[in-house]
Amino acid sequence: MMSPAPLKQSALRLDVQGLEQKVGSRVLLAGGMGFSIPAGAFVGLLGPSGSGKSTLLKACCGLQKPTKGKVLLNGEDFYKNPGPWRSQLGYVPQDDIIHQELTVEKAVDYAARLRLPVDLSPERRKALVSRVIAEVGLQERLKVRIRKLSGGQRKRASVAVELLSRPGLLFLDEPTSGQDPKLEEDMMRLFRGLSREGATVVVTTHAMASIELLDTVLLLQGGWLVYMGPPQDLLEFFDSRSYEGIFRILAKDNPVQWAQRFRSSKYASHLRGY
Repeated sequence: MMSPAPLKQSALRLDVQGLEQKVGSRVLLAGGMGFSIPAGAFVGLLGPSGSGKSTLLKACCGLQKPTKGKVLLNGEDFYKNPGPWRSQLGYVPQDDIIHQELTVEKAVDYAARLRLPVDLSPERRKALVSRVIAEVGLQERLKVRIRKLSGGQRKRASVAVELLSRPGLLFLDEPTSGQDPKLEEDMMRLFRGLSREGATVVVTTHAMASIELLDTVLLLQGGWLVYMGPPQDLLEFFDSRSYEGIFRILAKDNPVQWAQRFRSSKYASHLRGY
């Protein structure tokens, strides 16, 4: 029997203009951050812990309105009229939000009943539930309660829920944390595949092993954008022999210096209008 075709939405373009985020006197995102992510791109949001990755993700998906600046979806100001866009966005947070006492199968099925069109047949819904569970590699854990899964498996269950509706723009906050290297690569290949099927995918991660699967890297340090471009140019820009070594090099100067260095370099030519 053929696997059911997924429900699809059109990939969204994301533009960020003059973004800043403050909480009291703390500056979480600085420098009037601006960039553009084309529809259908697979983007990695990288940076050391506390660099602002999760804050930027929340600002872009509507969970935390920025102090300044705009978030545009297909050219329209998201925060002026967020309602029509909500169903086109998917978000997987770092913390688990699935009911702990449900089995994997029940948790995804209940999510499907809430999220998918009411006129979808039970057979079609069941097939889609089975499909997303298989996509994240949990088909052998169907009858296991969420609370008994490992941290990495719980994260995959959360990803499965968001894959049900195939959002046009999918944000994932550390989706590969707690995964072994093979599963981490499998998940990153899944996300890349989603972008090729017609979604824009933005992933925050510390992992560097699968970085070359990304179309674009956004690198943050101390709330500043210090690099945006293809992963292949990272090593040259930071004069590093390895991707892992970039974080050590970043620590040698403050974020403002790195941001200024990047903005004045040839690697930032695509950001001149931001």
